[in-house]
Amino acid sequence: MGFHWLDDGKQYVYVQIPATMQAPTVADMSIADEHIVVETKTRISTICEDLSKNPSHAILVKKGDDILGIVTARDIFTSMAAGINATKVKVEKIMRTDIMTIAADTPLSDALEMLSSKKPDAIIIVGPSFEFVGYFSAQDYREATRKLETHQVMSARLNRSRKAISKKAVQVEEETDDDLLDLLLGDFEEEADEKDLPSINL
Repeated sequence: MGFHWLDDGKQYVYVQIPATMQAPTVADMSIADEHIVVETKTRISTICEDLSKNPSHAILVKKGDDILGIVTARDIFTSMAAGINATKVKVEKIMRTDIMTIAADTPLSDALEMLSSKKPDAIIIVGPSFEFVGYFSAQDYREATRKLETHQVMSARLNRSRKAISKKAVQVEEETDDDLLDLLLGDFEEEADEKDLPSINL
C-alpha cells in the first residue's frame, strides 16, 4: 500500500493507494458448475436424463477420490453411431482419459498459458490437499480470458493513478516546505527591516 497526504484546496486529504491489484486465480472462476460426477460403473442410461436437461454438462468419471475420465453428450452419440448400446454400456467404456490437473490457486495467466499449448480432454481443479474442487469448462476458459484482460486494463489504470497521485503528493510536500520557508524568512526579514530603521529624535 502507498499512503499520501494531498491538498484538496482547503485541507489535506489522506489517500491510501494499493500497490498492485491481486491477480485473478483459477479459483475465482465458476468451477463448481457445468459438471456431474459419477462412478466408473455408472451406466450411460443413468446419466442421460441429466444430460437431457443440461446437454453441455460434462460427466466426470471417478474412482475413489480420483477423476479418471470425462464423458460428454457428443461421446455418447459417437458411441451409438459406432453401434454401441448406450442403454447397457458403462461410462468407463467410452470415457476419454487425457485429464489435466490444475491447482485452484494457480494464476489465470499461468493456467491459460498451459492450456494454450495443450488440448486435454478435461481440466480438473484441485485444492491444497489435491482434493477435487471443480471442473474448468470451455465456458470458464472464455470467461477467464475476458477476466484476465479486464485485470490487465485495471492494473494499468491503477498504476497510472498511483504515479499521478504520488507526483501530486511530492508537489504538495514541496509547496508546503516552500510556504513554511517563506513564513520563516518573512518574519526574519521583518525583524531585519525593523533593526535597520534609523532612530529619529524629536
